[in-house]
Amino acid sequence: MRAAMAAVAARGSGALALSSARMLACTAGTGGFQLPPRQLHAGATACARSVHTSPSAAGQNTQQSGSSTFSALAGLSALGASLFAAAGVSFSEQKQQNVFRREEIARHTTMDTGVWVTYKGKVYDITDFIANHPGGADKIILAAGKDVEAFWHIYRQHYNSDTPLKIMEELQIGVLHPDDVKAEAAQKEALDKDNPYAKDPDRHPALKVHAKTPCNAETPKQLLADQYVTPAELWFVRNHHPVPDIDSKTWKLCVKGEGILETKLTLEDLKTRFKKHEVTSTIQCGGNRRSGLDQISKTAGTGWDTGAISTAVWSGVLLSDVLQYCGLTDESCETAGVKHVQFQAEEGLQASIPVEKAIRRSGDVLLAYEMNGEAIPRDHGFPVRVIVPGHVGVRNVKWLNTIITSAEEATGPWQRGMAYKGFSPSVKDLKGIQVDKIASIQEQPVQSVILSPMEGTAVSTKECGPVTISGYAYSGGGRGIVRVDVSIDGGKTWETATLKEGSEQDLNRAWAWTFWEVDVEIPPEMKGKKIEVVCKATDASYNVQPESVEPIWNLRGLNNTSWHRVPLQVEVD
Repeated sequence: MRAAMAAVAARGSGALALSSARMLACTAGTGGFQLPPRQLHAGATACARSVHTSPSAAGQNTQQSGSSTFSALAGLSALGASLFAAAGVSFSEQKQQNVFRREEIARHTTMDTGVWVTYKGKVYDITDFIANHPGGADKIILAAGKDVEAFWHIYRQHYNSDTPLKIMEELQIGVLHPDDVKAEAAQKEALDKDNPYAKDPDRHPALKVHAKTPCNAETPKQLLADQYVTPAELWFVRNHHPVPDIDSKTWKLCVKGEGILETKLTLEDLKTRFKKHEVTSTIQCGGNRRSGLDQISKTAGTGWDTGAISTAVWSGVLLSDVLQYCGLTDESCETAGVKHVQFQAEEGLQASIPVEKAIRRSGDVLLAYEMNGEAIPRDHGFPVRVIVPGHVGVRNVKWLNTIITSAEEATGPWQRGMAYKGFSPSVKDLKGIQVDKIASIQEQPVQSVILSPMEGTAVSTKECGPVTISGYAYSGGGRGIVRVDVSIDGGKTWETATLKEGSEQDLNRAWAWTFWEVDVEIPPEMKGKKIEVVCKATDASYNVQPESVEPIWNLRGLNNTSWHRVPLQVEVD
């Protein structure tokens, strides 16, 4: 029987026929039916012939690809149905008899094991559809071993026609075990009521999770540059505690401290008493790219890759307007000796920023209540979050409940402890170091990252012309990006990239990242060899990224802004 399955791939062009063959092999393996070998071989051969495609078909556009794929799969359905009918079992009935456990599905995540996904309690083998996926193989593979519904929620074109479901129908190999269906549906209810994380919101399965409790998860590289403004569900998550469950109707903000009159404001007060402002701002965790520092020596923190950074359109009221409303002016600020504005969160985090940033209107510090045009999601600070454009992520305090004007910076580990402080590369421990005397990170250095091609990708120049290299660049303090340089020989020679979205920002008020792209010719002598692609950015103050990691290594693993390096293999034509 397995030999008959192999005949499918041998006689056809492979991809679609093999998908049907897997279905036959899978069901045969369950003991659900037995076909005479000759009949099975004939049916499989017919399947293979019916879906044979020529090499030229691979170049069809997305719409044609989807159409031809569906047509071929429709043919397979009829042929497959006849095979099962010959055994006295309907095709659809047999699919329902193949029951899989979630742990088994989770093991099918590569082309070698076969790529399985679930949807609405059904199990699908999408291995041979991956190459034909209109959105690209790198996107669909993110759902491997998982449920695809959360991904379809992002790419809602799947709901615009019945074609995706019809294609999926032909790729179905079974159903999810009833116990797993019930367990997943009741997962929240099954959590221990005493678990402080029981009420944490669900997260998108595409996020690369470093820790579940508290949640630390980054945006995958494949999705980071899909849109200039990051969808809220794909934003990186950096939590220090369980996510508060706050009632916006009873929430109040307390503003107090030196030089002002203590005031309490409701969410409705913020929306009705102050002018609404909008700011597009990128937020980057201080530990973004920490994994690169860990390669030199292990640091103390989450091993973030390049996705602890995201961008959103934030809407709310200016902090400067609120402070002025409460009585703080330049004069009273100086008289009262106010040097810092502290923020306290519902879950206990405390952080602060220099008062100059807080009271300057052009600083664009927001008390935001909307993210990308909607109420801020719980994971990202509902109902109100401080947005401090150009400053490290931790200063953008979520779940805000108190603002304090003070001569002192905030207390606590996130401001005065080691958490967000840089140390010399020679410092391996904190013995003899007065940590509270070291300045906390506020604005971050210039940064750039290569997003495409991804590490390990095999690139070919055959009939394709130059290789397109793209990524993002960002600098703290509102310093715009003036140039990104790219090298394919480890930094010996350079090409200047084209600055794209984000390059239109005011160079002294550029709160969001800049996308960049460059087409690079691969010299003939590099074919068949490994090459190292490198990028470095220069900001409006002509700060530039350091070449190597070693001189900027630090105990906490912060601000890795060294040249970003991606090894690639150049294929021989």
